[in-house]
Amino acid sequence: MSQMHAPTCQTSVTGRRVVIAGGGYAGTTLAVKLARRQKPTDDLEIVLIEPNPCQQALSELDLVAVGPPRPEFCELWHPTVFKNLPVTVCYERLNDVKAEERAVYIGPREGPNERVEYWRLVIATGAVAFVPPVPGLAEHAVTMWSVADAQELQRRIDAAFKRAATLYSPEQRARTLSFTVIGGGATGIEIVGTLGQMLPRKARDAGLDSKDLRVRLVEGRPDILYDLPPRQRAKAATRLERMGVELLLGSMVERVEPGTVVLENGERVDAEVLVFCGGAKADPDAIEWGLEVDNSGRLVCDEYLRSPAHENIYVIGDVAAFRDPETNHTLPMLAQYAIREAEQTAENLLREAKGQSILPFTPHMHGEFVSVGPRWGVGWMFKLNVSGVPAIIMKRLTYVMYWFSVGGMRLAWKRTREMLAMQR
Repeated sequence: MSQMHAPTCQTSVTGRRVVIAGGGYAGTTLAVKLARRQKPTDDLEIVLIEPNPCQQALSELDLVAVGPPRPEFCELWHPTVFKNLPVTVCYERLNDVKAEERAVYIGPREGPNERVEYWRLVIATGAVAFVPPVPGLAEHAVTMWSVADAQELQRRIDAAFKRAATLYSPEQRARTLSFTVIGGGATGIEIVGTLGQMLPRKARDAGLDSKDLRVRLVEGRPDILYDLPPRQRAKAATRLERMGVELLLGSMVERVEPGTVVLENGERVDAEVLVFCGGAKADPDAIEWGLEVDNSGRLVCDEYLRSPAHENIYVIGDVAAFRDPETNHTLPMLAQYAIREAEQTAENLLREAKGQSILPFTPHMHGEFVSVGPRWGVGWMFKLNVSGVPAIIMKRLTYVMYWFSVGGMRLAWKRTREMLAMQR
């Protein structure tokens, strides 16, 4: 006899229910802004659907993987954020969207599921790591998309150092202490930069010779950090080379064997520890929900961030394929765009509640910063190139600003203290 599945999202409908699917930068920002700005006359009920009780700061995972084992630094717990706000959080996954019913179904993939009706639905389910079908890549590489990934990388690093300590042959130690990162975008540079800066000290602490370390970056294109100006790319490359990181550019990965990456140009690269940072793809479940998608699997949205055929469904964040009206290019998957889309959607939902017309979303990018090691960075803001310590300060400051926006001064100060305690 099968057991009854207890509903997980029992809320008494007191007004117009706004269901937000996804608790990343976009979903969390939207829920907080909506909860704080609504008035009793708006008659809104806010429900956030998210399977994980914490939001993860992906660009700080390198510090968990290589630095002190403090995964909580990369986690922003939803119960802390929503403690005193009128937001109901359902810790379930979004299983299906039934636009014709104005309802979603939540719960395990295999079921049973619970039906949740909505007045407005906002889909912000984000993205997942993308691993191309290169032979051996998925089997041997760790991605960098969650705290669990960072902890797995830390485990592999520790295992490599312990094994190297038992070896007498310098050649064997060098192969064992070979760390290779695939991908020259922001995540790959941040990971390899932190490896290049922190592993030598880890080797010395373990009684090993840091000269045995081999830290490499593999990028199929002829340069790194294509989202940054050429001068900033060159500065990042120079910084990495000074750290002892070897850059292998201009050849794609053909296959991965145990402990070795084979490039299309025939070069074989030792990789006892292999990290793949080759990008992301939209939530793969999104293509099953009956909404319009583009060729990359992202959900199409109009100038108001709504699904074209469904005016009561908004799509924001990494899962959204919003086209910049000036360039007609789809916006990249960046946290700052997700946050601004959430802020605009909060404004539009409040306007709808008041019977007012909604406003189109206008994307603006004020800057971008990439860390090259924990204490140095490159980037730009307001058309001004910034590098070195000022760049890393600006990068960290963006997190403080986000923490303040969703949790106020108390959360911002708490997380800032944690950030300063990471021994950067």
